[in-house]
Amino acid sequence: MKKFVIACAVILAGVLSSCGDTNYCYEVTATINVLGTTVSQTFYVWGTSNDLEASMAEFDAEMESSGISKDSYKIEYKKAKKSQSDCYW
Repeated sequence: MKKFVIACAVILAGVLSSCGDTNYCYEVTATINVLGTTVSQTFYVWGTSNDLEASMAEFDAEMESSGISKDSYKIEYKKAKKSQSDCYW
């Protein structure tokens, strides 16, 4: 009986964790080095990790179309402690 209760608790924990909100605010910092000048820009993305990856791919495409090589910039991100209304693009 004890094993049954533990198994039910594990299953319930798995079900409840999958129902959670997976949207977060991410702080994304892009650092670009062109002709010896380094420029950083920070922007925020609200969404899932897939949304974040899509935003980073968009940025990569913009850099490529501008003729800036992948070696000249880097993109870093981290979760920001901002609500959806405070997280902007």
